[in-house]
Amino acid sequence: MDEFLRDIHTLVFKEWILSQTSDEYTIKLSQKNDAIIEIETQYSHSEITFQKMNIIELTVTNLTNDNIEFYLHFQMNTLRHALELYDEMLESIKKLVKKPTIKVLLSCTGGLTTTFFAEKLNEVSQLLNLDYEFSAVPFGNLFEAGSEHDVILLAPQISYMHAKAEEVLKGKLIIKIPTSIFAKYDAGRMITLIQQATNESLNKEKVLERPLPLKRTIHNSAKILVIAIIRLGERVYINYRVYSKNNSIILDNEIIKNKMSLRDICDVLDTVLVDHSDIKIVGISMPGIINNGHLTLSQQGFEDLDVIAYLSEKYTQKIILSNDVNCTAVGYYVSQDKYSSLSFLFQPKMGFFGGVGNIYKGQLIKGRKNIAGEVQYLPLKIQYFESDEPKTIDESLELIAETIVSIISILGPEVLVLSSPFICELDELLGKIKQMIPEQYIPPIIIIDSLKEYILLGQMTLCTQALSNNEN
Repeated sequence: MDEFLRDIHTLVFKEWILSQTSDEYTIKLSQKNDAIIEIETQYSHSEITFQKMNIIELTVTNLTNDNIEFYLHFQMNTLRHALELYDEMLESIKKLVKKPTIKVLLSCTGGLTTTFFAEKLNEVSQLLNLDYEFSAVPFGNLFEAGSEHDVILLAPQISYMHAKAEEVLKGKLIIKIPTSIFAKYDAGRMITLIQQATNESLNKEKVLERPLPLKRTIHNSAKILVIAIIRLGERVYINYRVYSKNNSIILDNEIIKNKMSLRDICDVLDTVLVDHSDIKIVGISMPGIINNGHLTLSQQGFEDLDVIAYLSEKYTQKIILSNDVNCTAVGYYVSQDKYSSLSFLFQPKMGFFGGVGNIYKGQLIKGRKNIAGEVQYLPLKIQYFESDEPKTIDESLELIAETIVSIISILGPEVLVLSSPFICELDELLGKIKQMIPEQYIPPIIIIDSLKEYILLGQMTLCTQALSNNEN
C-alpha cells in the first residue's frame, strides 16, 4: 500500500474510533499522549496506540487481576482489516463490563456432599450479590473439569491430593476446605476464605520464562524470524522472535487473541519487517498435520490449506512451516548434549490424542507426508474415545502409557520427553508402562512444563537447516 494511503487510513481509523459512543464503556484521547486512545470500563483499561510507520497496537488489561486479556499490533493496510481487529478487541472489553464471574469448582470423593455445599454457596453468593459461580464434581473428573475453573476447593477427605492438584492444574488457586467449615456447610466463612486466598494469589510475582541455552553448534548465516502459534484454553498466543546471525535474540514479543487466522501471521510480518527488512527466512510453528507447506487443522477449520503459497504471494522471504511438536523435539535436542536420539510426547488434555516428535541421531523424523508422530492413528483405546463420558485421569494415564510403549517398541529412544498438564509425577505412569513392557527397555522419562521456549529454539534450528540446504 502507498504510504500516503496508509497515513490517510490510519487517520480515518483514529477519528472513527473517537467518534464512537457506548453505554458499556467510555472512549477518550489520553491526556498524557495524543497518540493513545483509552477505553475504560469499571474492570478493564484498554489502549489503542498509534506508532510510527502506521503501526497500531491494541491492548486490553483486566483490572481485577492485572492480566493482559488481549494484545496485538498491526500495520495499517485496509480499513476493513483494522475494523475487524478493533471488533475483536471490543469482544474482550465487553466481557469485562461487569465484574468477571469467578468460577469455583468443589470436589470430593463422589461429588454428592460437595454438590450440596455448592448449592448453598450459590445461594449465599446471589444473596450478597457476589460474582461467584459454584459447581461440583467427583474427584475422578476433577482434572478434566478443573481447567475451566478459576478456583478449586478440595473437601477434607481428599485434602491429601492438594499437592497433586496444584501440579496438574497449574496456575489455578487450589484451596483445602477446613473441616470445621465443611462439617457445617458454612458458606459465609468459605466465601471469606476464598476472597482472602484470591487476594493473596494476586500479589504473587509471575515467573517469566528465560530463553533456553543452545548446547549444539548451529551455523546461522542470516537474520531469522520465528513465529509460534500456541492455543491455551480460550486464548491463542502468538509468540515471535528475531534471531541475529550469531543466534542472539534481538526481538521477542507475544500477541494474545481469542481467535486464530492466517492474517495474524501477516500482521506479525508487516510490523517486524518495518525495522528488520533484512530478515531472510521466516519459520512458523503451528499445531496440526503439515505436509509440503499445507496445513490440516480441522478444529480451526483448516483443511489442506496451502499456507506457504498464501504467504509467498505477499512476502519475498523464504518461509517454512513446521509442526509444533516436531519443533519442540528439535528444541529439546539442541538445548542439551546428552542424548542424540529422543522422542517427545505432548498430551494437551484428557480425552484427546497427543502428538509425538522424534529425533534419531540428530535428525528429525518426519516420515512420508509428514505423518510420523501422528499417534491419533494408532489403534489404541478406540472404545475409550467413542464414549462421550468425562475422561478420568486413570483412563488418560493408561492411554499415555500405551502410546509410550508403542514409541519404545518402534523407535527405542534414548530418552522420552513428556509434556502433559495432568501428569505431575511419574510413579503411577511408570507402573502402567511396566505392566506392558519389561523395565529394562524403558528409557529415562523427563517431564517439561512449558513448550514455548523449546518451540522457538527448535523452529530457529529448522530455519538454519533450511538456509544451509539452499546454500548447498
